[in-house]
Amino acid sequence: MSTAPRSLTVAVVGATGAVGQDLVATLARSSLPIGDWRLIATLGTRTPRMDVGEADHPVHALPAESGGSALWEGVDLAFLCVPPEVAAVHAPVLRDRDVPVVDMSGALAGEAPLAVPAMGVDGLGDFADAGAIVSPSPASVLLATVLHPLKALGATGARGTLMLSAGLAGRDGVDELSRQVVAMFNQGEAPRKVFPTGLAFDLLPQAGKAESGWTEAERRALAETTALLGPPRFPLGLTAVVVPTFSGVSASLFVSFDITPELDTVRQLIEAVPTLQHAEPVPGTRRLAGRPRAVVGRLRRDPAGQGLHLYAAADNLRFGASSNALAIALGMWRDGRL
Repeated sequence: MSTAPRSLTVAVVGATGAVGQDLVATLARSSLPIGDWRLIATLGTRTPRMDVGEADHPVHALPAESGGSALWEGVDLAFLCVPPEVAAVHAPVLRDRDVPVVDMSGALAGEAPLAVPAMGVDGLGDFADAGAIVSPSPASVLLATVLHPLKALGATGARGTLMLSAGLAGRDGVDELSRQVVAMFNQGEAPRKVFPTGLAFDLLPQAGKAESGWTEAERRALAETTALLGPPRFPLGLTAVVVPTFSGVSASLFVSFDITPELDTVRQLIEAVPTLQHAEPVPGTRRLAGRPRAVVGRLRRDPAGQGLHLYAAADNLRFGASSNALAIALGMWRDGRL
C-alpha cells in the first residue's frame, strides 16, 4: 500500500515582489507536495496576506537580522527572491540551520552550483557541500537553454544583444516605467529614481553602471552562461540594453560554426527541447507573458561567414525565474534532498 508523500513547509522570501508572486503561483499549481507556506517580505511591505490557491496566508516581515528568528523553524526549503544584498544576509542563516536554499538573487553565485534542469544541469551533485542551488538570471537561463543544443551541434561561439525589460529592476522598475508613460502623456513630471535618464519611449544602451566597460547584467549573463555550457570553452560576447517594456527578456544572436548546419536541422533541434519552441515570426515579449517556454525564430544563415543568426524571447518571470526554480525544487525532492 502506497503512502502519500511527506508534505513540505516552503518559505518564499520576497513573496510580495514580482518574482515572488509568480513563483508562489507556479509552486501552488505544481506537483511539489507543499503543506505549509511561509510567505516572507522585506520590511515595509503593505501586503499583510496573500491568496494561494483557495486559501490566504499571512505575510511575515523579514527582520534585518534573522539568526534567532522563528521564521525558519520547520522550513524544508527556502526560495530567495530578494535583491542580492538582502539574500546575502539571510542565506548563511538558512544554511547554518540546514535549510536547503534555492537562490534566485545571484547572491550565492560562485559559492553554490548553478542549475537549469531543462538543459540537464541540476546542480545536485554539488548541493551537499553548498546547501544551496542558484537559479541563474532569466537572461542566463534563456541563453544557456538556446545555446546548449547548438553547441552540441558544433557551435563554436556566439555574440549578440540582450534586451532586458523594466522588470530587471523588479516591481519598482515596472511601476516607474508605467508612471513615466502616464506623465509624458499628461505633460507631468516623470519619476526618474530607478531610471534616472528615463525609459518611456526610449532605450537605454547600458543596463546599469559599468565597471571596466561591462555592466553587472552583462558580467552575470556571461559568467553564468559560460559556466552552464561547460567545457570546452565557448566564447560569448554580449551587450545588454534596457527596452521600454514591462516584462520579458530577448536576445538577438549570431552563432558561429565551423560548418553551418542546415536550418531544418536547427529547427528540429530546437523543437526537441521541452522548454523551447520554434516560431516564425517570433512573438513579442508581451505576448509571451505567463508562458513557461521560450520561442526561437528568425533563423537565417550569415551571408558573410560561417554561422547563423537567430532571435530568442521569453517571459522573464515564468520561463526565466519561476519555472526554472520549480524544476530545481522538484529535482531536489525526487532525489530525496528535501
